[in-house]
Amino acid sequence: MSSMLTGKEFVSKIREGNTELFAQSRENVRRFFASNPSKEHMVEHFRGRMVNEASNMKAISAEIAAAPASMDVTELELLTKQAQDEAKHFRMVKEVIEHISGEELDVAAAFAAEEAAPQAKGATLLDKYEASSDPAALAAYQLVAEGRAEAVWHEMAECVEDEFISSRYAAIAKDEGFHSNIGAWKLEKLVEGAADVQERILAMVEQMRVDLLEISNKNTAIAV
Repeated sequence: MSSMLTGKEFVSKIREGNTELFAQSRENVRRFFASNPSKEHMVEHFRGRMVNEASNMKAISAEIAAAPASMDVTELELLTKQAQDEAKHFRMVKEVIEHISGEELDVAAAFAAEEAAPQAKGATLLDKYEASSDPAALAAYQLVAEGRAEAVWHEMAECVEDEFISSRYAAIAKDEGFHSNIGAWKLEKLVEGAADVQERILAMVEQMRVDLLEISNKNTAIAV
């Protein structure tokens, strides 16, 4: 890097770089819903999203459980709010699946089916980038992946005419934007005055965007 950025400048640079990823992800969502997917395909699609929300819930909860006594109490409160949001999203997507299928969902069976035939999920990147042991990586994931999630859920809310579904997706989108802002807040602090961290995270984010676009392409693939 030619010069070190302030924390705010660094986060702004990442946000600007996310524009193309978010636009392509939204386009993929529009294409998916315009294909008029079958009820079975919709249930399978949202089964993956439900499990992804549960994975996020567990990852953030683990971060809270492992928090040192020195953790900023504001950060702890924000993470606790996010964990609760992820649990709420898990429930809301479950309800959407039941609304689509007209049947009560066997959650254990859904998780088993997803494990047997896993769909592409953003939460898998938490392990890839070792976010559980790297606070800067976790903050970057929140900023980028949760920001993309906001764009995707918002687009789904716009694409679905069913008010039961669209209202829930709009609520989830709002929460995802909040989670992305948590990552921005944390990342600003972690990279301030740390040129080596800035360089490492910029490189990580470049690859993370590639991974997230691949995930978007896969989980909005048109059934044939």
